[in-house]
Amino acid sequence: MSINATLIGQMITFALLVWFTMKFIWPPLFASLEERRKKIAEGLAAAEKGQEAMHLAEKKSEICNKRSERAVI
Repeated sequence: MSINATLIGQMITFALLVWFTMKFIWPPLFASLEERRKKIAEGLAAAEKGQEAMHLAEKKSEICNKRSERAVI
């Protein structure tokens, strides 16, 4: 296979495409992915706290119900 001007031009064009992508496309893309990852992590943490609060509220409710049943009897 002989290396001619077309192949060299394609290599240069590909190198420019890679450089342009790494310089201008990847940074905003990775920033948006990182932002989305943080939002998801915050949402999962909030859901876990909500689950814990709900479990605690259920326990308190059971205790209050038992106390009110004792007071009625």
